[in-house]
Amino acid sequence: KQWYQRRVRGAGILIHRNLIRNTLLVHKLSNEDTTTILLKHGNRNLVICSMYMDRDQDCPPPLLADVAKYAKKANLGLVIGTDANAHHQQWNSTIKDPKGKLRGECLLDAIIEQDLFLCNEGIHPTFDNGRWTNIIDLTLTNSKMLDHIHNWRAKRMGCKSDHISIIFGIKITGTISHKTFKNYKKTDWEKYRELVQTRTTNSEILRTEISTEADLESANSELTRILERTTMQPLSRSGQSPYRQTCKN
Repeated sequence: KQWYQRRVRGAGILIHRNLIRNTLLVHKLSNEDTTTILLKHGNRNLVICSMYMDRDQDCPPPLLADVAKYAKKANLGLVIGTDANAHHQQWNSTIKDPKGKLRGECLLDAIIEQDLFLCNEGIHPTFDNGRWTNIIDLTLTNSKMLDHIHNWRAKRMGCKSDHISIIFGIKITGTISHKTFKNYKKTDWEKYRELVQTRTTNSEILRTEISTEADLESANSELTRILERTTMQPLSRSGQSPYRQTCKN
């Protein structure tokens, strides 16, 4: 009876039998809602994480930062797949309710703080329960793996889940003769201005009286931080991160 009353949830990773011997479960970065593994391929290691972000708990969960820091400290590539239950225009999600919006804002702040990147492309929904659709499933990566992820797409694969399958390729062998740059021509400046205005309003800049040179320096530093933080976000009109534009060396 207790089993049937317990809420069914969780996150897992299905591993091909040929990779089982090369896979290690990272116990300290795994729980009922998160599974983190270390995949060894030749002389390369890759951290892969599946994470469910419960709508009734804080967003993001503390393990998101722990996983990101673990990969960064070990200088490893990182790929995170998550059902975020969070709404934000940054990943072209429709704002369904204030709670979803707040979760989206908190999650985006964490993504930026942990130097992560969104791999989602386009406006195809990742969730469809027959009543409404939205984009709530995200793929995140770090700078180590950013150029190794390609052909990201959401596609129906015949499963009965209300979450649509997300498919992408990972290039983990060879070298990449490309470098990234930000293509400002693809920037959605309306989103940029909205984010700057929101963050400026939420900061202390407009509520602080500037009467000394120190006050001016402090306000200037805070405004610069807001502009730099917003500039570092992938804001493109197409929904594809301008950071993913590449050119040959």
